[in-house]
Order: sequence, then C-alpha cells, then structure tokens
Amino acid sequence: MSGSIEPIVPGQVIFEIGQEIEKCFILQKGSVHFFNGREEKVSGIAPNTMFGFTELVKGKSTHSTKAVCVTPGTVVSFSSEVIKTKLSAYGEDNKLLLESLADQLLNKI
Repeated sequence: MSGSIEPIVPGQVIFEIGQEIEKCFILQKGSVHFFNGREEKVSGIAPNTMFGFTELVKGKSTHSTKAVCVTPGTVVSFSSEVIKTKLSAYGEDNKLLLESLADQLLNKI
C-alpha cells in the first residue's frame, strides 16, 4: 500500500458528508473529530488510527460524517481502491464480521 503524507491543520475539513470516498487515511499525528449532519460531534480519533473507510465496508460510496482536523498533524492518504481490493479478497464470514462492526460504528452517527 503506497500513500502520501499530508499535513493537516486545525479547522481543515478532511472530508464532507456526502462526498465520494476517493481516499482513506491513517492519522499519524494530531487529532480528528467526526460530525453528523446536525454538526454534532459523534467521535474523535488519535494517532495510529485508520479512518474514512467504514462506509466502504457497507458497500457505500460516500461519507456519512464530516471529518475535521482539531490539532495540527499529518495523515497518510491512500486510494480507496486499496480497501475495496482488500475487501473483495475476504471470505464471506470475514465480510459479515466487518459489516457488523461497520454497522455499529455507523449507527452511532
């Protein structure tokens, strides 16, 4: 998996609700918060966390949250095709487990 290291700054919107999922991310440094359509914070992440892919697990192609940088840092961004390719290689049991986990996360929104 090859990616690009990108700086992020406080207030920067990494992706919007309804935006096509073209990239997925790994937060290297800093913090990111996620907001629902009512601009309510639904979660936040710290470094060494992958994000921006949960909807792909459910077969969706757009983001259901807005991701905003809270503290300065860096992300590694990579094409969502990497995740799609990995998902297609999973057996049915693994897919069901991932879908169940994605449901739990998405239902918190």
